[in-house]
Amino acid sequence: MSKHEYTGGHVPFWQKVAFGISGMCNDFMGNVIMVLAMPIFNIGLGLDARLVGIALAIPKFWDAITDPIMGNISDNTRMKFGRRKPYMLAGSFIGGLLFALMWRVSPEWSQTQLFLWLTGMAILFYTAYTVFGVPANGLASELTMDVKERTRVMAYRSFFAYSAGLITAWAYKLCFYKPFGATDVEAVKWVGVIFGLLIIITGAIPAIFCKENPAGEAQDKIKIVPAVKETLKNRAFLLLVGMVFFILMGIFLVHPMQLYIGIYYLFDGDKAAAALLGVVAATMFAVGGMAATPLVAWLGTRFGKRHTLLGSLVVLVIASLLSWVFYTPENPYLSLICMLLMSPGMCCVWILLGSMLADVCDLDELNTGLRREGMYGAMYSWFLKAAIAGVIALSGFLVTWSGVDPELVVQSPQAVINMRLLFALTPPVFYLIAFGCIWFYPLSEQRMYEVREELNARKAN
Repeated sequence: MSKHEYTGGHVPFWQKVAFGISGMCNDFMGNVIMVLAMPIFNIGLGLDARLVGIALAIPKFWDAITDPIMGNISDNTRMKFGRRKPYMLAGSFIGGLLFALMWRVSPEWSQTQLFLWLTGMAILFYTAYTVFGVPANGLASELTMDVKERTRVMAYRSFFAYSAGLITAWAYKLCFYKPFGATDVEAVKWVGVIFGLLIIITGAIPAIFCKENPAGEAQDKIKIVPAVKETLKNRAFLLLVGMVFFILMGIFLVHPMQLYIGIYYLFDGDKAAAALLGVVAATMFAVGGMAATPLVAWLGTRFGKRHTLLGSLVVLVIASLLSWVFYTPENPYLSLICMLLMSPGMCCVWILLGSMLADVCDLDELNTGLRREGMYGAMYSWFLKAAIAGVIALSGFLVTWSGVDPELVVQSPQAVINMRLLFALTPPVFYLIAFGCIWFYPLSEQRMYEVREELNARKAN
C-alpha cells in the first residue's frame, strides 16, 4: 500500500470506483424507504399519513445516540481489516435483510399493528444504516489529503449515487408488476427483496476493495464526550451541516406531495400513471445528475467550492418556484423541466459537501492534532438524519393539513391548491437560509492550502 495514495493527493481510478459504489448503497438505504413508505402504508394499507411520518421519524432521534457512538467506535477501532470497512460490510448486510422483511405486512392488520411494525423495523433498519453510513463517511474524508482531489473523489460517489437513483426510481412502479402480486401491497414484498439484495451487494464492494488510510491507527484512542464537544465547537462544521439541514428540510418536507399532486392533480386519481411519471422524473433527475457530475467537479475546482454551492442554491430556488407553472394536468410531463433544473443543483450539493467535510477534518487536525473523520462523519450524518426526521414527522401533517383524503379518488379543489402552494413555496424559504449558512463559511481554497502546509510542516518536524 503506497503512502502516496493518501498523502500525495492522487487516488487511483479503481479506488475511486470502489468508493463510488458506496454511494449506491447509501442511496438505496436512505431513499427507497422514503419512496415506498407513504404510498404503501398510507395509500395502500390505509395507515394515517401522520402515523407513517412519526414511525419513520422516531428512528432518527435514536440516531442522535447511535451516530456519535458509531463514529467514536470507528475512530478507535484497531483491527486487521481496518477501522471502517468491517462495519460497512456488517451494516449493509444486516440492513439488506431488514429491508426485505420490512414490507411483509398484511392488509388485515390494525392501525396499531401497522404503526408498531413500521416503527420497529425502521429503528432496526436505520441502526444498520448507521453502522454502514458513519464509517463510510469517515472513509470518504481520509482517502486523499489533496483539496481538489477530494472533489473528484466525491464526484465518483455522486455519479454512482445518481446511477442508484435510476434504479430507485422504479421502486414504486415495480409494485404494479403483476407477476410480483395482484396489488401493490403484495408486490412490494418482492420489491423489498430486490432492494435488500442491492443494499448487500453495493455495501460489500467498497468494504472489500477500498483501502484505508492507516495514519489514524497510530494515534491515541479518543473519548466520546470530549470528541463530541470538540466537534460541535468547529464553526466551519456547524455552518456546513446547517446548510445540509436546511436544504434537506426544503426538499423532503414537501417530497411526499409530489406523488399526491401527480395522483390527484395531474392524473385525476390514476395511481399507476402517477407512478410512471415518478419513474420518468426520477430517471431524468438521475441521468441529469450523472451528466452534470464532471461539470460540477470542474466548477468546484475552477471557481471554488463555496461559490459553486451558492450558485447551485439559486438554481434550486428557481426550480421550486417554476413548479407552479410546469405542473399542469394539460401536459403533466412539463413537470420534468423542474427536475432537469434541480438535478445539477443537487449534484453540486452532494459532491461539494463531502469534499468540504474532508477539509473540515484537516482544520480539526490542525486544532487538535487528531484525525477524527469517524466522529465528523457521524455528526454530519446525524444532522442530515435529524433534518430528514423533522421533515418526515411534519410531512404527514402537511399532507393532512392540505386537506387530502386518501379514500377519495378526486380531491377537493382547495386541497389541490394547498398542495401546490406548499410544494412551490416551502423549499425556497429553506434554500435561502442554507444560502446564508454557506455565505459565511470560512474555509476558502486558499485557507485550506495554508492548513495543509501547516500540517505538513508539523509532521516534518
